[in-house]
Amino acid sequence: MVGRSKRAPDEGAESNAPDTSDAGVDELAQAADALFYAMRRARSVAGQAGSGLSLAQLALLDPLATAGELTVGQLAAAADVSVPTATRMLQQLESKGSVTRRRSATDERRVLVGLTDDGAHQLGAVRERLRERQTRTLTQFPPAERTQLARQLHRLADAIAALDA
Repeated sequence: MVGRSKRAPDEGAESNAPDTSDAGVDELAQAADALFYAMRRARSVAGQAGSGLSLAQLALLDPLATAGELTVGQLAAAADVSVPTATRMLQQLESKGSVTRRRSATDERRVLVGLTDDGAHQLGAVRERLRERQTRTLTQFPPAERTQLARQLHRLADAIAALDA
């Protein structure tokens, strides 16, 4: 490249080609980590307030709200925990009255877990507290920035998910 000057790309131009340089990667990774931990703390606070449910317990309850009854294995996979860990947590949730466990009528080896009315109420209250916290936080950004942030966060989530595909 002797005799040629390096030109910066047009400031307003956007390229779809991946930038393989490390520019800004550390700063973005640190910001993503900070966001992840702040969101975990917020979810934990929302879960603990009033319900006494841990973040891991909420991860087990959440799929039951939409799917109805699931097996322990399905719940473990959804919460990204081992089956023995899910079993222990479900025992705790059952003693709190949040879930019921029963043997499948068609396959005695399978244990089906369902959300109780109390568990559904607890989960709904946690979701409501979390949404209130999110609204208070996110309304600090103008609508256009919220839209842009949402688009970028979806791109980041898709890129991370593609690594595991």
